[in-house]
Amino acid sequence: MPGRIAIPAYEERKASEDRTVLLSGPNWPPHRPWFILFVAGTLGSAAWFFTAALGQPVWPGGSSLPGFTFGVVGGLIILFEFLLWVRKKKRVWRVGRAQTWLRAHIWLGLLTVPVLWFHSGQRLGGWLSAVLMILLWIVVASGLVGLWLQTRLPKRMLDDLPAETIYSQIDRLSAQLEEETQVLVTRVCGLPEKAPAQAFSRALEGHLVVGAIRSVGLVQGLAVGTRAAARQIHGAEPLALFFQQEMVPFLRGQADHNSPLWQKNRAAMLFQNLKAQVPPATHETVALLENYCERRREWDEQAKLHFWLHSWLLIHFPLSVSLVVLMVAHIVMALKYY
Repeated sequence: MPGRIAIPAYEERKASEDRTVLLSGPNWPPHRPWFILFVAGTLGSAAWFFTAALGQPVWPGGSSLPGFTFGVVGGLIILFEFLLWVRKKKRVWRVGRAQTWLRAHIWLGLLTVPVLWFHSGQRLGGWLSAVLMILLWIVVASGLVGLWLQTRLPKRMLDDLPAETIYSQIDRLSAQLEEETQVLVTRVCGLPEKAPAQAFSRALEGHLVVGAIRSVGLVQGLAVGTRAAARQIHGAEPLALFFQQEMVPFLRGQADHNSPLWQKNRAAMLFQNLKAQVPPATHETVALLENYCERRREWDEQAKLHFWLHSWLLIHFPLSVSLVVLMVAHIVMALKYY
């Protein structure tokens, strides 16, 4: 079966992987100035705060000069952090590079924790101040979780999911995969008794385009090619029964998750047993079906990883909006009673 590897070369995949590792490897040098700024800002804030506290009965609060300064700086940083969302929505705005905005978002976001803790005088204060501080900690923590997920999960996809595809196309491609396997099985096992002939007209003539996961040296990915129409093979009935009872629900995502097809090792045993029940002439088709199941498993795993890759925003973004709103309320109340 002639075919070609439909993925980038290994070096291109490695470069793509390096771009997903946000804080290590070749991506660390651009982060270094921001890291230095974070460390300098933390140490400088601490030095000013503790110097101002010398000889004082209590820690300097928000009304003191350092406390007020920390509050202004922290508030401006939070507003800047929120502007990243606007920058992503307005990509046509050429206001700095997106990667620069992201680096600033990471390190300045971390800097808000010590700066605003010193602004509060290292105490939670009233209910609004306490809610704001706790909300800030949760927002920063959720951001760190998102950073970790965005660092690890794309790398895992590159390493473990050679059949990775466009997420929004998974359902359509799964339906297409079911159709291809139906045609393949029909050619070997014959038309089902109750099936109209026009439903499987492709199965009776011409060539079939098939795909499989292959490795060539360091390159691993989806190989596509054509396969000549196979003749119906006597004794292949167990293959047709297996396809209808096990594979069709699995390819549609309707199979029980206890199904052996969801687990690679159990699926390999199942296909090995199937080969023992059908003529050797059908073994190539069985191997293709096993490969198709592997592709469907990878797409299912990709969907799960995609969910975790983006689900943290369901916590991070709404809480960030709440933080900005409550911060404005805090500023208004502080100025009113200052």
